[in-house]
This record gives sequence, C-alpha cells and structure tokens, in this order.
Amino acid sequence: MFAAMDGLAENLLAAAIGGGLAWGWRIARKRAVSKDVRAMWGPFLTENSCIVQGSLSAQTLSEDLPGRVPAELREQAVIMLPHVVKNLAEQEPSGLMGKGDHEAIVRVQAGLAKAGRRRMLPVRSDDNLGDSRSDNLIVVGGLDVNEVTNDLLGRLRCSVTIARDEFDRNYVEDLVHRQRWSMTPSEKDTWDYGIVVRAPSPYQKGKYVVVLAGASGYGCMAAADVAVNATKRMADLSREHPHGFECIVSYHRTGDAVSSTETSEIVLFRELR
Repeated sequence: MFAAMDGLAENLLAAAIGGGLAWGWRIARKRAVSKDVRAMWGPFLTENSCIVQGSLSAQTLSEDLPGRVPAELREQAVIMLPHVVKNLAEQEPSGLMGKGDHEAIVRVQAGLAKAGRRRMLPVRSDDNLGDSRSDNLIVVGGLDVNEVTNDLLGRLRCSVTIARDEFDRNYVEDLVHRQRWSMTPSEKDTWDYGIVVRAPSPYQKGKYVVVLAGASGYGCMAAADVAVNATKRMADLSREHPHGFECIVSYHRTGDAVSSTETSEIVLFRELR
C-alpha cells in the first residue's frame, strides 16, 4: 500500500515539475516574443502614430487602356480615355482603394492590437497628412497610389523600389543588382512581390517610418504579413540595422477561390546607407 502511495506521489511530483517547466517555458517564450515585437514596433505601440493610405485614381486604372486594345482601335481609345476616367471618378467621389492595400492595413491593425496596442491607429490620406507627418508613420501602397511612399523611398535612398514596365504594369526592382520581380497571376498559382522598409523618420527626429508596398495588392499584403508576423526576423533586422533596413518579400498563392494557401517570405534584405 505504501509502495503504491509512494508511486502516486512520485507521479504527482513529476506532473507538477513537468507542468511548472511547461508554464515557465511558455512565460519565457511570451517574453521573448514581446521583446522582439517591441524591437520592430515599439514606438508604434505607445507613441503618436498613424497609417498613411494612398488613393487609386481613375487615371491610374485607365491610363494603359490605349496600349491594350487592338491597333485599329487605338485612336478611338485615346479619344475615349478622358471620358472613361471621368466616369470612373464619378462612380465613387470619395476615392478608390485596392483590396490588397486595404487588407494590408487590416493585417497591420490586427498585428499591433495583438502586440498590445490598445487603440486602432488613425488612418490618414497621403494628400491630407498635415501635422501627422511628424508622427510615427506606417505608409501603405506603391508609388503610383501613395505620394508619401514615393517621397520616402527617395529621401531614404532605398535600393528597392516599384516601377512600371513598357506595358504599364508594376514590378519590384532591386536597383543594386538590377533584378526585377513581376506579378504572375493565374487561377491556381499566383506570385507577387512587395517591399518592407523601416527607418528613422526623415520628417521628425526620434520617430520612425515603415513602408509597405507591392507590385500589386497581393505584394502589399505580403509586406504587411511579413512585417507583423515574421517577428524574430524583423526584430533582428531592427536591432542589427538601427539606421534602417529594406526587404523584398514574395507572395505565393496556390489553389482556387474555394480552397487556397498563401505564403509570404523574405527574398532579400539589406541595411539602408
């Protein structure tokens, strides 16, 4: 009987030790993750910060129309283009926004809330930023839709950018190695690319800027996904490169509309100089 009780006590003690170790490991891991989150996002969790969104203009949506119609219709397309732009603009006077850019903002808000931010960040328009320019900024959208993205990539002397090809299609480019990454859409296998930039703000000393943009909306989503979910990698880059870093990220979706899988990965990164 005593032997049985001794065995039970040993089992209970082992269970208690095991439970304590598991609890301790969870606490240690949570603290490590929290420390990593603060390395990347610390200023955005407690200080005045905002998200800067761009505007997808009717002109941007329509300007490649003449080049995409048969040659015999090109002259008519050029004549019709101003009327097409005007009609699109009148359909939604408040402005347009790509679904991918919107999803990127949702992912950023959710990621910061999970990291401990108590209130959602205010969202400002790139053409109406005002005094918020002196806050920490998360700038969402490419050069063709967001003027602040355009300005920051130049001020920070970034070597990753988004440009347009001869068919008026966006691509991500590494200016150091002159390498391009373009979106390749397909029903069951889609690739896209984006950029992540983090640096001290050129607008206000002591503040930070993060730029999230893509060749298309999927690339922008991937940039946001990597920025808020690749916690350890983003933290390491933030610590190793306090003067700023830049990344190119990939987006890959397989499957159909009913069942699909999305993955986002860092393709390259480097310190800003």
